[in-house]
Amino acid sequence: MSPRALLIVLTLGGSACVTAPPTPDAREIDSFDIEGEKKLTESAIKEKVLTAESSWVPHWVPGLGRREWFDPNTWQADLRRIQRFYEANGYYQARILEDVITEPQPLHVRLLVRLKEGEPAKINTIEFLGLELLPNDQQAALTADLPVQSGQIFLEEDWLKTKAMLGLRIRELGYAEAQVTGEALVDAEGARVDLALTVATGPRYNFGTTFVVPYPGARLPAKYIAEVAAPDLVSGTPFSEEAMSKAQARVLQMGIFAGVRVNRGLPDRKLLTVPVIIDAREAPFHSIRIGGGIGGDLIRQEARAIFEYTNRDLGFSRLFSNDSRLDRLTIKAKLGIAFLPNIVDVIRAAPLANWGPTGRLYAEYEVPRVFNQRTVSFQGSIDLLRTLDNSYNYEALETKIGLIWRPRVDLSIFPSLNANGFLLHTPLELRETVPSGAVGCPQFPRVCLVGYGQITAEFDKRDNKLEPKEGFYVALDLASGVSSTQQLRPFFKVTPEARGYVSFGKDKQFTVAMRLKAGSLFAPENDTPIVVRYFSGGANMRGFYQRRLSPQIAVPTFRPDDACTGKPGCPVLPYYTEGTTLPLGGAGLLEGALELRWQVSESWVLAIFNDWGLVTTEPLGAKTNLGQSLYTAVGFGVRYRTPLGPIRVDLGVRLPFVGGAQQVTNLSGTDGGDVKAIGSAPGCFLGVGSGLPIQKPFIYGAVPAGYGGAPDNLCSAHLSIGEAF
Repeated sequence: MSPRALLIVLTLGGSACVTAPPTPDAREIDSFDIEGEKKLTESAIKEKVLTAESSWVPHWVPGLGRREWFDPNTWQADLRRIQRFYEANGYYQARILEDVITEPQPLHVRLLVRLKEGEPAKINTIEFLGLELLPNDQQAALTADLPVQSGQIFLEEDWLKTKAMLGLRIRELGYAEAQVTGEALVDAEGARVDLALTVATGPRYNFGTTFVVPYPGARLPAKYIAEVAAPDLVSGTPFSEEAMSKAQARVLQMGIFAGVRVNRGLPDRKLLTVPVIIDAREAPFHSIRIGGGIGGDLIRQEARAIFEYTNRDLGFSRLFSNDSRLDRLTIKAKLGIAFLPNIVDVIRAAPLANWGPTGRLYAEYEVPRVFNQRTVSFQGSIDLLRTLDNSYNYEALETKIGLIWRPRVDLSIFPSLNANGFLLHTPLELRETVPSGAVGCPQFPRVCLVGYGQITAEFDKRDNKLEPKEGFYVALDLASGVSSTQQLRPFFKVTPEARGYVSFGKDKQFTVAMRLKAGSLFAPENDTPIVVRYFSGGANMRGFYQRRLSPQIAVPTFRPDDACTGKPGCPVLPYYTEGTTLPLGGAGLLEGALELRWQVSESWVLAIFNDWGLVTTEPLGAKTNLGQSLYTAVGFGVRYRTPLGPIRVDLGVRLPFVGGAQQVTNLSGTDGGDVKAIGSAPGCFLGVGSGLPIQKPFIYGAVPAGYGGAPDNLCSAHLSIGEAF
């Protein structure tokens, strides 16, 4: 039997086992209906019971077909579950009027529940007991904005959250042994509830001694771990569970532990102190990760293999200071192949199609506790890259050294010195028809040298970096240095960014995410190399493809001479009447995004978004024409969650009536001619839906027209790993 046939047999056999009746006289459930529900939906009620109806898909369809069997005992238990579900949601007057079981045919049943909801019980009074000895301002802070409020429907879930929240708040004031109990007096007939919360505060405690659980063979001394956590666990300061959480994050941030737990010990009632116990288990000091992936959009696709090696105790940290331990070396390698604009055009040898290898070799070395400062680390890195892009390809060497200051677990400030070199390879069309000033690098050889000082500051209060649901993130990037354009030029670059997240709904299944980023690049005569300019598009502005939101330059299309096409030695000539555009980057950037995410299941997330963006030739300022250069797009996304982050597919459509055409510069070619026509990319995604003739350019003389963002088409599709922001 072939493997495929065996798989089919096993699948069908497994399906048959699952859908077979449990007993010869078992009855299949054809339908299960609930009548009388108004405030609580039928679907919400059915989620709380075990009884379910068979699927409409035939049971013999593997993975989709499902048969459900009627069990009288389960049915009676489910009727009680329905009653209890209503009570948990405040409907104490709810009653099941009758349950009807009919047999439309032998061994089949239809189920019907008729019920009456009644009026929901609302909270009448809330009384707090045990807080009388606390100052009035503390009492107000403890009882403010609790989930239960007078006049609201009494929900048992909110009642449990209220007791837990009040207990957490009182312990944050140092009352480590505080206990919160509650009593809910329900008047079902009167549809009201009176609540009483009793707080037993106990004595107020301070932090005591910090202990570290010893592990045989551990490389890091316990004293070192305790010192890292010490800023948040100062002996003699009021006990706080939030401080213990911050200390746990500090220890975990060291990057050498497989797991960290910071717990309180038994309180000392004589000294009124609480000891803290840190349980930190070291991870393997050598680790290797191997993987791969694909990504891109419809103008660039890439497949890659990834290798990562980490040594968490290289052994050279003592060269920096006697107190330094556990220096970390990380080596990352990536080897890939890229296709521009896509693999189909590469196969058919379309004009401007390009493909080739890409790669990266990155080494990072970090030493904690330099200068005997537990919040300061040294970091240096070397990065070798080869990349392919629509405007230029390059090999690059990027180096960085600096000191990272982490005064708080959520704040880092990283001043560094950077020296980068780029060997550019521009497309033939750009090299022969555009002065090197457009690229901003010396003509021969085309090497861009950039040296600059940089300060990167990040304040990260997100609850999860891969998939944030609550919190905010702010960052500021400042860079100042010199670059080798046609001459040595100074530049200054400032890029602030802010993100915010708010979640709501059951289990925070809905998340509103917001992002705003701006940037300005200043240089004499606005002369900067293309490698330091701003680009947008792709994941940053999903109405454009990667790096396509940018001032552009018109270039001719090169193809074989029509007179000798297909013949050996036929020259490749520029056709100035069949132009295209290449992005050159700009000195001003503005990006904004608003996204609503809906976690449909454990693995799947849906999203709708509205992105805004602009890139201008000049730095942002009072003269920036937002009406002309700011674009917006709306779209829909799907995410599949993995341990490495969500696999993300986004489809964006730019609104054609917002903003004008993109700036396109038309420079004379070597023969003195100009690009006469730029073929805009019509349609959505694959050229469908624009209503414009695909073969007929509608932009002439390098003066874009037609819709906002022209000459790029209105739609874009993106595939990547990781949340959009």
